[in-house]
This record gives sequence, C-alpha cells and structure tokens, in this order.
Amino acid sequence: MILLSLGVISGICSCLVELPFEPTLKVNNLVVNGTISNLKTDQHILLSRTVGVSQPPIPLAGAQVRLVENGSKVYSFLEQSAGDYVLPGDEYDPTMLATYQIKIELSDGNQYQSDPDIMQVPVKPDSMTWTVGIHPVITSEGLIRNQDVVKVFANTSLPEGRKDLFLKWDLKSYFQFTTMPECNPFKILSYCYYGGNSLQPEEIKIYSNLEAGVTRVQDLDMGFENIFPEYRFVETHYYELYQYRISELAYEYFRKLRLVSEQNGTIFDPIPASVTSNVYNVNNPKEKVLGFFLVSSVEVIRKQLVAADFAGLYPLPDKVNNICGWLKGIPESVYFSACCDCKLPEKRIPKPVWW
Repeated sequence: MILLSLGVISGICSCLVELPFEPTLKVNNLVVNGTISNLKTDQHILLSRTVGVSQPPIPLAGAQVRLVENGSKVYSFLEQSAGDYVLPGDEYDPTMLATYQIKIELSDGNQYQSDPDIMQVPVKPDSMTWTVGIHPVITSEGLIRNQDVVKVFANTSLPEGRKDLFLKWDLKSYFQFTTMPECNPFKILSYCYYGGNSLQPEEIKIYSNLEAGVTRVQDLDMGFENIFPEYRFVETHYYELYQYRISELAYEYFRKLRLVSEQNGTIFDPIPASVTSNVYNVNNPKEKVLGFFLVSSVEVIRKQLVAADFAGLYPLPDKVNNICGWLKGIPESVYFSACCDCKLPEKRIPKPVWW
C-alpha cells in the first residue's frame, strides 16, 4: 500500500506556471456558477454579469435554466431571487454515471450551455482528525497574530489502480449553545444552533491521483478555526467535510483559479478573465464566459467535538462558572446576555437534521 501524506499533498498544484492574465474585465461578461451533485438537497445555479473593475457582478434575472440528463430528461430551475435559480431537491433524482449539462436562455434570446459531464461514483472519506495548534491569523485591525486554532485533517482511501481520480473538499463548522435554567422561573432551556459556513473558502482544496499505486491520502490539511471566542466549543461542536469527486476538466479549472489567486490576490477578487468557463455561447463560442458549472458526486462525514475532548490540549473555560457565571452572582464574570437569549454574532440556524 502506498500512502500519500500531507507533505506530498501540499506540493500538488503549487508550482507556478505562466497564465495569460487580464487584470481588468470587460463589462457585461456572463458569470455562471453552480454545482449539481447527488445530494438530495436544493441545487442552485447563480447567474450574473460583470459591471467593471473591482466591482462584484450584478445578479442576472429573467433567464430560463434547464438541466439535461443523458441528453433527454430535462429538469427546469425556478428563479428563487434575482440571479439565483433553484432546482428543488424533491424534484431532482440524480443517477450515478449519467451525463449532465446545463442549458441557459437569457431574456435577450442568447443561449448558453455546457458540454455533458459524467457524475462519477462518489469516494467516501475514511475519517477526520483534529488537533490544537498555533496559526497566524489576520485580526480585524489588519495585524497578523499567532492564535490558538483547531486544525482539521482528512484521510481517504482511493480506488486501486486509478490515475484519473480528482477530488475537491469543503469543510464547514457548527456549534450548539444552550441557555441557562436561571434565565426564567420555569427553568426552560433553549437549544440554539449556529454555523454552516465554510472555513477558509478562499483556499481551494483539490487533489489529483497522479501517482500510480497511491491507495490512500492521509493528514490532508482541510482548514482551521479560531478557538476564540471560546463559547463555540464549550458544548457540542461539529465539523462537516464534503468530499467531491470531480472531472479532470473541473480539476483543471480550480487548479488554474488557485494559481491565479495565489499570484493576484484571492478568488474573491474580480473574476480572473484568464480562467475560462466550461459554459459557452451556443452561437458565439468565442464569447468570454466566466465561472463554472460543476457536475460532481459528493460524500459527507462529520466529526463531533465536546469540551472534554480539549483536556490537555487547551484550557476551555467552564460555561456555568465562567462564561455564564454572572447568573450565579460571581462578580468578576463578564455579563454575557447570550446565556439567556442565544443572541450570538454567529448565524443562527435550525437544528440540523443529522444532529
């Protein structure tokens, strides 16, 4: 068995190559972004147009968006809001090894499409591991400081004998915070949930099985999360890892996007005109289209952390006696109203169905 460790992985796609980069964008470029996967959730396609240098594209309304399966079966997207087109999960039944392509007709009659792409059989990650470490973080004041973080890693077994395996990852974080019984005379607790955002979305995590005989990748750096503010870790905390199996075309797109972002800022800067989309104008293939329509299978795994897991790694404060100690009359405790109303700065969400 041949293993590929973190040191090898981090070197993949890190070499710099000469790319034709246009520092400015023409006005009115179509931008298409979206993913079709095997998850039984709503599928989204985002359409927009560029409006100028250093400005985000504006949403594009009034289009007709269709997903074509195996050249014949058609799913229609609904415009949920300006530029956001959704295919409800209960109306979509994905098929492994089927081909999918997107077809778009704008209000002005222009038609765009992608070439059919195969939804490959997914590859499931074996596990996630984590540790506490130090990582340089840019503060709100723009200063770089070393801070305590949770670092998350992935381990994945690969199909033997395959040299055409391409993977992409996305790591999300969730946590629970519960109100204290002292907050009301009936001692009723409110269980509140937060998160669902990707960690370091500006960093593109991809892998290509270029080495014959590699059967496992291990200790692949998936991202990190600041431990402060510590209230996010004093109860139950989850990391959710999405492992996408993508095509070689998609891998090359993200590889080039990462190279451009390393040389010219981040992927959140104006969209690089040098990175060509897989969507094209049917009647004018030379028209510059930006973004990417991704056909991908995905597997999801989760890792649960509780406060006791940090013993010997990091001195988490005690919720009852420290974070919410003011409810028990401890004078030196900082008043933290979230102990009674759950009003934290993080995005509050419904309880995940898998919790």
